[in-house]
Amino acid sequence: MPNIYPYNYWILYAAIAALIITLIVSLVQIAKMAKSMIAFIQPKADVLQKKAKLMQIKTEVINEKRAADAKKNKYIMLALPVLLAVYQAYRDDDEAVGAKGVVKAARTVMNNRSEEAKLVKKISAAIR
Repeated sequence: MPNIYPYNYWILYAAIAALIITLIVSLVQIAKMAKSMIAFIQPKADVLQKKAKLMQIKTEVINEKRAADAKKNKYIMLALPVLLAVYQAYRDDDEAVGAKGVVKAARTVMNNRSEEAKLVKKISAAIR
């Protein structure tokens, strides 16, 4: 092997300089590539973001409709026993005929209901 002692540091410095230049050029190329990838992906990401917002709005609307339907169903479920009681009172009353009979049965059910509520209040007051 030839003796290159006076030049070995110069070769080392040249190699380090070449390495630094290569790193700088690589970083510049990576930055350009990253910018082009962002420019390529950004419109697709925007579309996906808009679709996600739209889906969120649709989900909120569906949840609001479900809540409104549940509220309506709650009132129907509360009214159903009263209607059933009116029907049974109408069916059991031999004199009830037509719309007047239905009104009479409804009055009977509501009076019985209020009497039962008063009785329950009296019993609970007596227990205390």
